[in-house]
Amino acid sequence: MIKTNLNKISGWIILDKQKGITSRQLVSKISKTFKIKKIGHGGTLDPMATGILPIALGEATKLISFVQNKKKKYSFTVKWGEATDTDDIEGNIIEKSDIRPNKEEIQKALFSFIGKINQKPPIFSAIKIDGKRSYNLARKNIPIIHKSRPIEVYTLKLKKIINIDFAEFEVTCGKGTYVRSLVRDLSEKLNTKGHVTKLRRHLVGNFNEKDTFFIDFFEEIIHSPTFLKKIKPMEKVLDDIPALFLTETEAIKLRLGQKIKLETLKFKTNFIKAYPNYQNFERVCTVSKNKLVALIEIDNGFVKPKRVINY
Repeated sequence: MIKTNLNKISGWIILDKQKGITSRQLVSKISKTFKIKKIGHGGTLDPMATGILPIALGEATKLISFVQNKKKKYSFTVKWGEATDTDDIEGNIIEKSDIRPNKEEIQKALFSFIGKINQKPPIFSAIKIDGKRSYNLARKNIPIIHKSRPIEVYTLKLKKIINIDFAEFEVTCGKGTYVRSLVRDLSEKLNTKGHVTKLRRHLVGNFNEKDTFFIDFFEEIIHSPTFLKKIKPMEKVLDDIPALFLTETEAIKLRLGQKIKLETLKFKTNFIKAYPNYQNFERVCTVSKNKLVALIEIDNGFVKPKRVINY
């Protein structure tokens, strides 16, 4: 058995989340079981949902916002004719309908939910209202009215009509999209009621199901070569942002919090040629000797460290 101190490792574990546990509970359990101090997750999954849950270790926790902003792909099953207070199978039935949509009606309605749309989050969600979680207020029967938020749905497909009461779908969407709300609104569009009975996340940015690792919380599994091989480099979530290469001396300055004139950098020409509109990018990463140095901003000709990565 290989003994490894995970507090010295920075990277991503892509878990295949099991049903019946919250994302936060899963992170807390991993932290306690394996004594990991710096840990966080890159996008909440409902307790009834399964699938990809990126877990950040060490310095990768500084990059969680990048994962949260990535595209996500889900498959989900809808039960027609019943609305629940949670918009999924774990809630109480609050409304019923005898209407069951057919294939043609469903496919026609889907077009209304593709592209940039506004969506009202479910009341049973982790959104904070005056510092309190929405789901906690909902459990106390405190009236909640969420404002609609802009989201983007890239694809939304009907995969299969299971029977008159159930249908299976697939969606690729952006940050902040609630599948439960999507099902609620689609059901209303079809003049019926509906809720989610199954939900699985298949993709988060560059992470897919081939990257996943299932943890059953036997302590010895954390020391296995298989586990260590499954840890992904933290730079993988930055594949789609500009990279500025630095010399070792330049990297040391940035890690010390110093700003540097862009024109003095050794590899500035290569960077400017590759990214002529670099000033329009909100975030740029810097790399030295194939290691991430810092997230930076370039302002008035100066490279300024915004978030330093310490190995």
